Amino acid sequence: MSGSLRLGLLVASLGVFLIIIFSVAKRRLNIRYSIVWLLWALLSLAMSIFPESFYTLSKVLGIQLPVNTVFLIMTALLYALTFYVYIMISKHNEEIIKLTYEVASLKKELDELKKKNEK
Repeated sequence: MSGSLRLGLLVASLGVFLIIIFSVAKRRLNIRYSIVWLLWALLSLAMSIFPESFYTLSKVLGIQLPVNTVFLIMTALLYALTFYVYIMISKHNEEIIKLTYEVASLKKELDELKKKNEK
């Protein structure tokens, strides 16, 4: 890997890492959700600092080119992130349904109390 590419990747991964940290500090991003993004930034940082490790990992996995190993890892991370987002969406949908039932129940009680007060 060329020096300029390593430097660019290092600067970009540090930038992403700092953006995530500042977003968590300013409470724009929940800590629980930031873990995946922090792992992503740390992997990019490791790739820029230790590119030789991807050559070794490629040999161990039997992959010809290290760039294919990087694509494999990034694709796996994207699948994991997508799965995590779908889990969160499912939980939020269930919560929305529960809240809708609760609001409807409270509205019904309020309407009944208004009717009793009118009489």
